[in-house]
Amino acid sequence: MPRTFPGGYAGGVAAVWHAAPVRILHTSDWHLGRRFERESLEADQRAALEWLAGLVEAEGVDLVVAAGDIYDRALPAEEAVTLLDDALDALRAAGATVVLIPGNHDSARRLGFGARRQALGGVRVFADVSRPPEPWVFEAGGDRVAIVAVPFLDPLTAPPPAPGPDGAPRPRTHQAVLADALAAGRSALEPLGGVPSLAVAHAFVAGSATSDSEKLLAVGGADAVDASVFDGFDYVALGHLHRPQAVGETGRIAYSGSLLPYSFSEDHTKSVRLIDVAGGAVAGVDEVPIPVGRPVVTLEGRLGELLEDPHLDVYLDHWVAVRLTDDTVQVQPMERLRSRFPYAVSVRYAPGRANLVGGRAPEDASLEARSPEEMVLAFLAELREQPPSDVDRALVAEAMAGALAAAGEGAAQ
Repeated sequence: MPRTFPGGYAGGVAAVWHAAPVRILHTSDWHLGRRFERESLEADQRAALEWLAGLVEAEGVDLVVAAGDIYDRALPAEEAVTLLDDALDALRAAGATVVLIPGNHDSARRLGFGARRQALGGVRVFADVSRPPEPWVFEAGGDRVAIVAVPFLDPLTAPPPAPGPDGAPRPRTHQAVLADALAAGRSALEPLGGVPSLAVAHAFVAGSATSDSEKLLAVGGADAVDASVFDGFDYVALGHLHRPQAVGETGRIAYSGSLLPYSFSEDHTKSVRLIDVAGGAVAGVDEVPIPVGRPVVTLEGRLGELLEDPHLDVYLDHWVAVRLTDDTVQVQPMERLRSRFPYAVSVRYAPGRANLVGGRAPEDASLEARSPEEMVLAFLAELREQPPSDVDRALVAEAMAGALAAAGEGAAQ
């Protein structure tokens, strides 16, 4: 597997392997416990983590760095905890030390439980949000790298940022608290005398490409951080954004991206990054595609065409979202689609379609945007192949009012 070096040289395995005694795997955003729409991802996540352990063994990885959002929620399900436990055992058995930080989805306290004891077993969790980060020096094969790992810092609960140069208080933003933490980490690196440094953080760097499945840190991007906060580090392993990407032209600051696709906007290839450190410097960085996990696709067209077009067979193993362009509401579209696409999980009508309500298309014709009354009227129109009459509308309105009243009485009892 070739490695790409600063300056553009790409060498073969034999040309690089023995020159990189410290090999680091950068991954993030596992989101263990997450579901895709309503479907479980446990089997897919387990397969991806098993592949990750296999890559560690095959490539001789010394250190695995997971940059946050290990779990999908602060209080993870039992199955997600078991999955992480198994993954850490497999990574350690493959020969790697593991570094974890909590992301904005994680509970720092829960993820960091027993951190000192875990460190004795080769799993280091940096989850203390109350103190500045202290560099941890990792050594393998005679080379060293200093890790400055910063857990996700909520600006409202983290220690307040230091005053500005004029002594005035600085606003509580992610930019301010992260910049302070990284500055403290840089200062603590000075006594190490030029050891290559790797920062680990969970943040939204301004200008980076986002996906639909990421939880915004603040409305309107107010908590975006500038890439300059990472100045002075030899490599920055980022988490939070699910699209693999480098920040800036050097590739020194990068997102590995999520382990699997978690929304239909994530139709890109998932990957991890391998970083080689040799001779006191970052010697090479490579992006390795993740070959497991179900891809996603959004299909648009008339229901009949989607059910019959032979060119769509390539999507039978994909998570499928469908945007129907039929002029009438279709009967049981999801059931019919799943008879061909077993992993179809979303059906909506394209805007301006399903023109059955009141003789005109609603501004948003998706099923979720319609009231129950509109759905009943659309169903009647489909069955009769004509718009509902005023009598129909009155009867439906009366029936819906009676049903709602009965539901209210039942809830009060």
